[in-house]
Amino acid sequence: MGEVTAPAPPAPIRVVLLSEVNSKFGAPFLAELLAHPDVEVAAVLTRPPGRLCSYYLGEPDPVDLAEQASSAGVRVLRPRSVNDPETVAALAELDPDYLLIANFQQILREPVLDVPRRAVVNFHPGPLPRYAGLAPFFWMARHGERDSGVTALITTPGIDDGPVLAQRPVPLDGTEDAGQIRDRLFSESRRLLREVIPRLVAGDLAAIPQDPEQRTYFSSPGPDDTSINWSWNAEEVLRVVRACHPQPGALIATDGTGLRVHEARALPREAAPGTAHSPGTVRSHPRHGLMIACADAWIQVLSLSWHPQGGSAPSSSGGVDDPDLSAGLVELLAAHTE
Repeated sequence: MGEVTAPAPPAPIRVVLLSEVNSKFGAPFLAELLAHPDVEVAAVLTRPPGRLCSYYLGEPDPVDLAEQASSAGVRVLRPRSVNDPETVAALAELDPDYLLIANFQQILREPVLDVPRRAVVNFHPGPLPRYAGLAPFFWMARHGERDSGVTALITTPGIDDGPVLAQRPVPLDGTEDAGQIRDRLFSESRRLLREVIPRLVAGDLAAIPQDPEQRTYFSSPGPDDTSINWSWNAEEVLRVVRACHPQPGALIATDGTGLRVHEARALPREAAPGTAHSPGTVRSHPRHGLMIACADAWIQVLSLSWHPQGGSAPSSSGGVDDPDLSAGLVELLAAHTE
């Protein structure tokens, strides 16, 4: 009987990762791809020097994908536009099996989409077809979302509308802030990548078209979306605060003062002042500090900052549980809430 020869293991797939240079979504993806034995990272494509994603500005522990890739001996491409003919040519020379997208904020057009031998795969930290577009964490917190998820999809010329390759459901309790939702969905997206890689290696690109009837799309929030209306009930007010946490904070007023609430909670009825007050009334309490009335409860402001008009740095920031400090803020706030 002749010897039985075991089949040769599949050759590693060649991938190019597209991500923002300071992306905390893209950095763990790159680490995962570099460590996988069935993946060869042919290049990382990111933004030109000086172009940073605003999502992560001012956060501790910044990341740099260009440095991360270069340290691993991976080529780094930093074009002005991913759709420029010279960029398309450079990607084609790399002969990738896949382009993988993890938080890259340029829309890929058809010449780029045609570059890889197999597909362009986008990892979206949201439960498509719901929460397509930018800032899904903000909008999930703003809506008190409980039924979330993360998605890998085949990229098409539209925005987040390609067929779904794989998903992971992510239940929420509806009280998480945007930062907590982001951390959770980033972690689940990394798990989804681990599940998808074997399918990419096998060339299994079976995908399910999205139901357009279920699609919801959200753009970046504007001042109206991040502003508190004290005539709302407590849950509506707290959803805005949670959606804007940790940055930039929920606006108390849109008149240029830059007054922002970063953390707050609804006080129980027994802790509220004994007499009724109209929404927007500001009080300093000896035990609860700074309090503002909304439609159905008093909101205790736990963390506040404000920026002088035209200024870039906050003139004050932090906790306001000190009665002396909160008392000093009452006059300032009253002019912008009542």
